[in-house]
Amino acid sequence: MCGRYSLFSSSKSLSEELGLPIDIELSPSYNIGPSNSVLTVYFNQEKQNKAFTFADWGLKTPQNFHINSRIETVDTAPRFRDAWQESRSLIPANGFYEWYQDGLIKQPYYIYHKDHKPLFFAGLNFSLSEEERNVVILTTEADKNIETIHSRMPLIIPAEYNEAWLSGNMSKEDAVLASRKIELVTHTVSSRVNKMIHNDTSLIEQKDPIKDDQLRLF
Repeated sequence: MCGRYSLFSSSKSLSEELGLPIDIELSPSYNIGPSNSVLTVYFNQEKQNKAFTFADWGLKTPQNFHINSRIETVDTAPRFRDAWQESRSLIPANGFYEWYQDGLIKQPYYIYHKDHKPLFFAGLNFSLSEEERNVVILTTEADKNIETIHSRMPLIIPAEYNEAWLSGNMSKEDAVLASRKIELVTHTVSSRVNKMIHNDTSLIEQKDPIKDDQLRLF
């Protein structure tokens, strides 16, 4: 799954990566979580171009609060199939967190592009009203570098496939294959990331679990 990520790239660098002017100043965040308002990129059907907006991460239904949807079933699941056809999006990030569980202890890892490039998570946008926009992040089976930490990971669309993804012309199978082209690296981080009140650059720094001050408190 994907339940926490970072975004600290500047508007200028994201504009260059996306080929889309992002004319606002973005505040860096190292611990973005569900219900946060997040930057999303979508295809504007009326103007026939890429555009950006902000949407609340997560979709509330009478039964659940969905932050993710599985790519394997997204086109058949009643909750997501219409958005799959009509409202694909990209969520820019610099990296994401996953937790490896060993008994009672959950060790967080930070996962990012080997060349420190921005990542673009595949998402689905939902416009519940003119004022209310929501987004969920698609997940796929973890690749070989991640599967020892967690069985799932965000579906990541390489920059060269962004337009094909947003236009709806990219199949599930092609999206998964494209995602596998991105080389990710990982390292352990402090368990301070477990609490969303913590949001600073130290969260993404490599931390030896044995020396994790947060863990030594327990």
